[in-house]
Amino acid sequence: MKLKPGLLLLLFLLEHSCQSLSDNLRQQRQQISELEAIPADYGYVIKVHIMHELFNYWTLLDALPHLRSRTRLLNANSDWIIWCQHNTHVSSLRALLEQLSHRDAHELAYYGHALYDAEATVVHHFAHYKNPTWFPYPMLSAGVIFTGALLRSLAELVAVNALNATRNSEFAIDAAHELARFIFDNLAPSVPNDDDDDDDGRRNSKGNNNSDSIHKDDDKVLLQRKIILKSAAFICPSASLSPTWSHASSETPPGARKATAKGASNVPETETETKPESESESESKPVSCVLHAKPETATGNTEHCVHTTGTHIYFAIKTCAKFHKERIPIIERTWAVDAKQRKYYSDVADADIPTISTGLPNVPTGHCAKTLAILQLSLKDIRQLTDIRWLMLVDDDTLLSVPRLSALLSCYNHTEHIYLGERYGYRLYAPDGFNYHTGGAGIVLSVPLVRLIVEHCSCPAASAPDDMILGYCLQALGVPALHASGLHQARPQDYAPELLQLNAPVSFHKYWQTRPEHTYKRWLGGALGNASVRHVAGKDQQATPMQLTGHGLLQLANMATGLDGTTKHLDL
Repeated sequence: MKLKPGLLLLLFLLEHSCQSLSDNLRQQRQQISELEAIPADYGYVIKVHIMHELFNYWTLLDALPHLRSRTRLLNANSDWIIWCQHNTHVSSLRALLEQLSHRDAHELAYYGHALYDAEATVVHHFAHYKNPTWFPYPMLSAGVIFTGALLRSLAELVAVNALNATRNSEFAIDAAHELARFIFDNLAPSVPNDDDDDDDGRRNSKGNNNSDSIHKDDDKVLLQRKIILKSAAFICPSASLSPTWSHASSETPPGARKATAKGASNVPETETETKPESESESESKPVSCVLHAKPETATGNTEHCVHTTGTHIYFAIKTCAKFHKERIPIIERTWAVDAKQRKYYSDVADADIPTISTGLPNVPTGHCAKTLAILQLSLKDIRQLTDIRWLMLVDDDTLLSVPRLSALLSCYNHTEHIYLGERYGYRLYAPDGFNYHTGGAGIVLSVPLVRLIVEHCSCPAASAPDDMILGYCLQALGVPALHASGLHQARPQDYAPELLQLNAPVSFHKYWQTRPEHTYKRWLGGALGNASVRHVAGKDQQATPMQLTGHGLLQLANMATGLDGTTKHLDL
């Protein structure tokens, strides 16, 4: 089938890695050059744009203003834009174009491997909390295909100073789910229902963002007025999984996921459009993976990797008196055996455990003063120990695989300022926005960085959110937040299984409605826990440090709204 002349744009987003940036660029270009030549009858110009990840580009929504204004890549000639991450593999451009030839580039649509929540989860802001199982969102590492029409409309909505878009939260946690929800809430299909005009379609698409309140009879009508990810069988969660992994055979139209989870049956299926028999037969056949996610691995520049074990890591575990008997025994029965250098820091000294008192009373939220006191006490303790390269701040309800963590850290330079964890963002669209690592997943700091923090960071209030203040201070000091996909702020059931199967988990957080020791054994312990982690390691990125004032401590007077301890911090 002959496509009209147009432009297909491949976007690759590169993360910080143990490899140099030039090596990473070379590998992506080699992947493209190894793909077969595009037949002339497809009539497409293929452009490849590689972006090195800046502080907010990982959210995709916040990368769009750059693509729109600086690169001018989102022009009217761009029929298809394919978003790839550093571990997205394009197996065949020819097969990709063949798949696109059956789809309408002028439709407001996007395609990917659809992920689904099994239950409402904090990492997705409890979206659709009454029944989240029907809502699809893309697996970004598998690749996402946008029509040019959709991405241009999306770019206009998130443009600087745009007033016509609604964000559900100031926090960026899962870029994939937040992208899908933003599109669902703010955009409507280009062809509305017959009895409504375009303006009404746009108003209704934004006026009722909570689909849980929709009556059954109105479900189908509303979903036809929304843009929802189309699950494509040729976009796969991994190279080893067949397309039958997808919840739908080829494409899942809006709202059409089968009722495979409890409570999903109250969302009706949308009828598929009638197709010619030949086309229906071709789409019912197994489809080869054209795009797929690859496990994150550390390759190249192996001379910079240093063998690391649990003995090189100092674990500073935050606890308090009321959890001494409940939580600490769980740690001692699970990952403590691999964490020889571990200390429990509490509001009370208990010689039987033992715990070390920070000298500060416990507060219900925030814990900023307590965390800085822990870093000060830990640094003093580390001076008395031999060959400690890393400090990991851990909650008393965090589960870890220390062997996997050690493997992860092997390709980071512990003599540099390394700040590693599960990255969240706060107000990334605004000038005062910043990234930070969420505390429950565990925050890893190189020892030189611990010294820097103790010298220059301070708390605006004892109950200010410690993880956010730490991220804010380190961004001001020019230290980037490096993301580690294996670290998790929530429980295994809060993540799509495809994500957990692609890369071996390193940590989970929260014992609520779980059996912690079962979680440890199933996901982190035993022979599995001793397996080498598949990971991307990172090096520091250059950033412009903020000028220090006073006696070396950063003055946080211009801090983003809500970080001064006067408002309650949601434990994300």
